Amino acid sequence: MTTTQRPPQSTLLAPAPRLRVRLSARQLFDVELGLCLLNQLWPAAPPQGLPGLLSGNVPAAVGPTWTAKQRRLLNRGRVLLLPFQQSSCWNTLLECYCRLDQQALAFDISNDRSRFGPKKVGFSRNRVFALQQLLA
Repeated sequence: MTTTQRPPQSTLLAPAPRLRVRLSARQLFDVELGLCLLNQLWPAAPPQGLPGLLSGNVPAAVGPTWTAKQRRLLNRGRVLLLPFQQSSCWNTLLECYCRLDQQALAFDISNDRSRFGPKKVGFSRNRVFALQQLLA
């Protein structure tokens, strides 16, 4: 093609390539650690509930019934996941996490983001176990 020629019309109307979503290893670790903490302390919560848990905004039926071990888990989680007390930061990473390849994730999150849970099969179970050990 010379400088005076225009590209074919088909290349002008081609759809834009889909952006690939990527998380760093640290971001992936943080999201899965947050989901693990949320799963252990408030399993009925949606995945977006982590900032509320970290900042102490949980229903009265959940918080006062915690054991000393659960309170210790929460305190460790608050130290490790301090930036996620801001819901915007957590929700951004959570959306990126949901768009990753499902085989690489340790947690299943529903399409409407209303529920989540650890995967029961695959190598990701080992990651969930390691995260639980880290918080314990």
